Amino acid sequence: MAILFGIDGTGPSSDSKYATDFKYSFVNQMCGTTNYRRGPSALGGGLEDAMTAGVDHIVKALSCVIDKRVLLTGYSRGGLGAVVIAKRLQKRNIAVDAMVLFDCVDRYLHADGESIPNNVAEVLHIRRDPAARSRMSFGNDGTSHTAPTKYTEKFYFGTHGAMGGTYWKPTDGQGDSDYVDEGTAEAIANTPSPSIFGALDPRYAANVKAYKTNVTFRRDRQCSEQIAKENNDWLSKHGFPTIICV
Repeated sequence: MAILFGIDGTGPSSDSKYATDFKYSFVNQMCGTTNYRRGPSALGGGLEDAMTAGVDHIVKALSCVIDKRVLLTGYSRGGLGAVVIAKRLQKRNIAVDAMVLFDCVDRYLHADGESIPNNVAEVLHIRRDPAARSRMSFGNDGTSHTAPTKYTEKFYFGTHGAMGGTYWKPTDGQGDSDYVDEGTAEAIANTPSPSIFGALDPRYAANVKAYKTNVTFRRDRQCSEQIAKENNDWLSKHGFPTIICV
């Protein structure tokens, strides 16, 4: 079996709460116990340790396994972590056979993940469609590459959560046909205001209250289902039998 390592997305600092929230994330399902790392806390804490663990895991595994193919995966800021791991492996002249990125985002000041190094042979980058209006304040990383890397980019109409298998679920009287609201912080980040206080300016408070994505809860679930199937197809095509589901 190929060597696999993955880092998940940003979540609660509590490990127990994180484990609950990300139990069915795509990265979690793809990886096993020893080759999976939870994603960072809100401010990015823990990502450096996860990236170091990834390099160490792969280097050690290469010395003792028959199937030396390497597959890296990551979701959100964990995707940036996967790109950085590949860069560090390149400095050791270690090839990466495949990489799956679930909406890799540029939200970590201490590392650059914009460009995928060309020691990576095949890349699948799953990204949210801008028309979905999800996490519009999140810029993407892992979007450029150079030969001989083969780069496949697919856009899906769903939330950032759906991209990683952690799609939104209705609560408190919400229904499948309601639109996903990603919270006040995201609304403030995306509501225009001339005030230095941003959307807290009373003149713009209504815009914050009304801000939502263009994605219904039903569509978000369906989006994750579609991603799971097409990711499995891609993995199978490239000789990786990893199976994920929703």
